[in-house]
Amino acid sequence: MKKILLISFLLFITIITAGAGYMGTLPDIEAEFNYLRKEKSEKAMPTYSVEELDKQNEQELRTIPRDNENYVDIIIKKDKTTQYLHDVNSVILILEKLRKCINTDGDIQRFNAIVSNLIDNVSYIQEEYKDKPESNYLSYTRIVVVAQEARAVANFRMQGQVSASYMPYTSQSNIYTKENLENRLKSLLNNVNETLFILKNLE
Repeated sequence: MKKILLISFLLFITIITAGAGYMGTLPDIEAEFNYLRKEKSEKAMPTYSVEELDKQNEQELRTIPRDNENYVDIIIKKDKTTQYLHDVNSVILILEKLRKCINTDGDIQRFNAIVSNLIDNVSYIQEEYKDKPESNYLSYTRIVVVAQEARAVANFRMQGQVSASYMPYTSQSNIYTKENLENRLKSLLNNVNETLFILKNLE
């Protein structure tokens, strides 16, 4: 009988306490989450307007300082054929001077000096890379061609200057006319521009 009463009592207690949960107070974790949200917000990337981004890009996309050898050595060369790019960069600088000289109707002495410098640099490149893979590059072929044309135009100007003392421009047998010279300079300028485009896209 006692066992029956004991079992009944335990069943009664179990029924009464069934479903009862924790009656204490839970810790306030909202403050901790607020801290984490604040920390994440502070680390977020700042927002920029379109105008601000354009201004930043404009500052970053500056003209390549080709006259700065350190820039050429470190930035442009990277893992490419470094010495060839360095030599080509020298030709780029000369071609830009030649283009300016033609566009501004530079005198014959300045024109010849630039052409002479171009010929010397291209001759060095031909000698240095004639038996190397670089001799098959389009850039190599173009600088050789433009140097040859520049030499021909320089000779034409010199011969025209000499012949002017003996043969009038109006003579039908005179090929050293102003019109012929202008046509040759125009052709050379086009060649220089096309070559510069190819060379500058080697990077």
